[in-house]
Amino acid sequence: MPIVTIDGRQIEVEPGTSVIQAADLLGVEIPRFCYHPDLEPEGNCRMCLVDVEGFPKPVVACATPVVDGMVVKTPHASPLASRAVKGVLEFLLVNHPIDCPICDKAGECSLQDFYMHPDYGQHPSQVNPGEKVHKRKRVDLGPRIVLDAERCVMCSRCVRFSENVTGYKELQFIRRGNHVELVSFQERALQDPYAGNFADICPVGALLSRDFRFKRRVWKLDYTDSICAGCSTGCNLRIDHFDGRIERLIPRRNPDVNRSWLCDEGRLSYKTLDVAPRVKHPQQDGEEADWVEVAAAADSRLRSATLGRELPLGALASASGTNETLWLFRRYVEAAFPQHLLEFRLARETEAVRERQDKLLRRVDKHPNTMGALHLGFTAGMGLEGLVDEAEAGRLGALLLLYYPPLVGEDSEETKERIVRLLQLVPESVVLTTHHLPYLAAAKILLPVAAWSEEEGTYTNYQGTVQHASRAVASPSAARPAAEVIGDLMRHATYGRPETEPGRVFAEIADRVPAFRGLRYNELASRLATAYPPEGRMPYGQDGFTGR
Repeated sequence: MPIVTIDGRQIEVEPGTSVIQAADLLGVEIPRFCYHPDLEPEGNCRMCLVDVEGFPKPVVACATPVVDGMVVKTPHASPLASRAVKGVLEFLLVNHPIDCPICDKAGECSLQDFYMHPDYGQHPSQVNPGEKVHKRKRVDLGPRIVLDAERCVMCSRCVRFSENVTGYKELQFIRRGNHVELVSFQERALQDPYAGNFADICPVGALLSRDFRFKRRVWKLDYTDSICAGCSTGCNLRIDHFDGRIERLIPRRNPDVNRSWLCDEGRLSYKTLDVAPRVKHPQQDGEEADWVEVAAAADSRLRSATLGRELPLGALASASGTNETLWLFRRYVEAAFPQHLLEFRLARETEAVRERQDKLLRRVDKHPNTMGALHLGFTAGMGLEGLVDEAEAGRLGALLLLYYPPLVGEDSEETKERIVRLLQLVPESVVLTTHHLPYLAAAKILLPVAAWSEEEGTYTNYQGTVQHASRAVASPSAARPAAEVIGDLMRHATYGRPETEPGRVFAEIADRVPAFRGLRYNELASRLATAYPPEGRMPYGQDGFTGR
């Protein structure tokens, strides 16, 4: 394999590796606009110019493959490369508007970062602001994106994404020279279901998210790594939040799962958390109750309705729960109820989990942990429909239901009707859920649990990849992680004091369940935390270069 020297440091890389990729592996920052690891190299922005020994002039690092023995000097070490990059940067800023104070990209703009760099930035402007070429501003590109054509640096990332990744081919450049401008096809609104990615990959403030525009300055946000719970793909994402509220979701790069992309459904799924009132306090027979009393009552009433009548418990847990929650759910059911029907299927999740909704990321199954439920043994073989049949035949003593409303889409009316029917048929029912929903109103005991983003744990995507999601925001009022609630039920049933801390629960799963064997919780978290950023820098230049 070829060995290349970059700024005096050597690295051995795979054949075909570009200079910029080798530099990223070394942790040597090379500025770039058009380069993106999940797009074909274009080499048109010229910001990644480097000085290669034996070459007569600087070359673009993104489109130059390394060869054995190559010696490269970046703008940090070569005056020639530094002058070249500085000239390119000055050329890009000739007509760029001076509106950083009102630009939503301020604080995460590559152009800002590069201009402030001491090795190739901070040149004085030689252009009168009144002489700058003006282009269209605040251009409506549909429900997701707003275009500011003056800020565009013509890197073509958006054009290549639209053409080569999603295939919609909705963006293009028109005119020439200083008057080149980005436009949508026939000035139409974008139809691409992945349009939100345009704002992510735009290195400047030309393409902005309509959802996040003018919402918050990015340096005021807190950041938490997580997993999208909108479908069974399990895209890696980052939750940006402020004062306990989610402000936006943006993708994290994981080449094996979602590369650098996130669908618009998943990107906006956090809004679903506010579509219905949250369950904030435990309720017993329609009245608010104390946590300690209601947990004891829930366990007692379930056991009385099943053990006393020698009827099985119907135990149905949504595949939107974490692996840790589902494992404790199963442990409680198996320990407390010798006769039980353990299920997770509300509809046809086991078939839908592998069905594509499109050719990129979206899948028909809108649960993030269907494979986890299968691996953890939720296989009574009847699903919700079978539980309703058992209840109608008088063969079900009680129901324990863990239910999360989907973050993307809704459960079918048929599914909702079956839940209503099941709750009406069983004499006792305990429901752990996040929201007050009409079809859960018949529950005898209602226990509030944390929603997605409010608890830590792991999900298993359709490929069988186990991924870690961190807790980003607090649960409302008395709502608690479902794992803790189930732990309380187990304690009241005198089945010991189970561990409910996610890392310890996962260790137990890895020890007992073959599909999880060999996995370590801390390694899952750290592995995914280093899977981004997509450009070889910390996301949007917040914390400096990390070499990823």
